[in-house]
Amino acid sequence: MAIDHRLLYLKTTVALAVLTLIEIGVSYWNLPRFHQIGLLLTFAIIKMAFVAYVFMHLYYETRLLRRILFIPIPLLVYFLLGLAYDATFEWTF
Repeated sequence: MAIDHRLLYLKTTVALAVLTLIEIGVSYWNLPRFHQIGLLLTFAIIKMAFVAYVFMHLYYETRLLRRILFIPIPLLVYFLLGLAYDATFEWTF
């Protein structure tokens, strides 16, 4: 099965642009900061996966290699959730 690379790149670029517009919209929503950060991190991880999968050619790699390369993502989420506690902290001088 032949893959049309141009179409794949075009679809990915459009998806990344739409996700970026949604991220900009989320920044204007009146949400609690913790929920806003969670949404923005989710979109960032999705965009990172798109870029790695298509533009870094993981689409053509074996299934095992793709899984090994995406193992650190849950660890990153765990680390960032630990840091999100500081997002609600109000600095006073």
